[in-house]
Amino acid sequence: MNADERQLRSALEHFNSVTDNLIQAYQLLEAQVAELNVKLQVANDELVAKSVANEQLAAKLSTLLQVMPAGVLELDEEGRVVALNAAVQSYLPGLLPGALWQLEEHFHSGEQEGVYVSKQGGQHFTVLACPLPGTGAFLLMVDVSKLHHLHQQLAQQERLAVMGRMAASLAHQIRTPLATALLYAANLQRDDLPADGRSRFAGKVVNRLQALESLVQDMLRFVRIGPTDGGNEPFALMPVLAELEAVIGPQLQAKQLQWQPQIDGDAIVAGRRSDLLGALVNLLENACEHAPVGSRLTLQARFEAEFYVIRVIDQGKGVPEQVESQIFDPFFTTRANGTGLGLAIVKRVVEDMKGQIHYLRDSRGTVFELLLPVQATV
Repeated sequence: MNADERQLRSALEHFNSVTDNLIQAYQLLEAQVAELNVKLQVANDELVAKSVANEQLAAKLSTLLQVMPAGVLELDEEGRVVALNAAVQSYLPGLLPGALWQLEEHFHSGEQEGVYVSKQGGQHFTVLACPLPGTGAFLLMVDVSKLHHLHQQLAQQERLAVMGRMAASLAHQIRTPLATALLYAANLQRDDLPADGRSRFAGKVVNRLQALESLVQDMLRFVRIGPTDGGNEPFALMPVLAELEAVIGPQLQAKQLQWQPQIDGDAIVAGRRSDLLGALVNLLENACEHAPVGSRLTLQARFEAEFYVIRVIDQGKGVPEQVESQIFDPFFTTRANGTGLGLAIVKRVVEDMKGQIHYLRDSRGTVFELLLPVQATV
């Protein structure tokens, strides 16, 4: 075999080897493609199944949104209505997709914070906004008219219950002085009663009747105090505080009390000036009665955060710890001749001014603290 034949044979053998390698590679590639096709089919089947499930879920959610009693409103980034369910259509029949949503166009604020009253039907709603990042927001409207009506009924029942307790307490308060007055009046009918005895019993009858009159006056004052339209007006506190010393001067002198006013700044508050003056006089007279002879009686008044704080501080023993929680209750009293309405009236005056009142007992003495919201500074 010559050289050319050997070279040709070697070339053919090399060609056959390369061909075999290509065939093997092709067969391997075919196997991989077949495997990939199987996996792709499985993935495609899973995507189809998920798509069907998502469509079914979307249909269920759409049906749920349409039948749910709460109103659901979808807004775009510009605040325009994208979609709304049947509840919103029944609440606001004039609202259509594409309209610019404006809360004040359909509702006005109700008595409770966060509750709105429909301008069309008068129902009470809560409106909750749920922002969607970059895509607008959902609004959830819930009709709370029945709940509002139940709250009104509950408040009415509570008022009736309070009136019942007050009537029972008032009857108890009236019974003792009235029975005593009747007893003294019966003695006046005695024919053998000397003139000085008749005068003494008559004085006692008058004294008991005056006690009844005082109780009735306190009761009327307690009932009268409360917010009314146009009743609250802004006024400066400094003239009120300056007037207090002249009013309680006789009580201060009677017990030789050291009057220590500590007033820092003036403020404008909203309320009834006469009611606040009466409440402060009540606290100071109460302090004068319980303060030891010759001790200090302090009136502090100053700004603290957003409040103007007034403190009446005396050196008395204070209220027994076991009855501290009851001192602001109507008709509760620890005094034999008390009506139990003084502190209750003070509490109502302060609360009608949107303020707070606290009783404290610390190193300073017995403290009644009034926190009044400030309308403006002077």
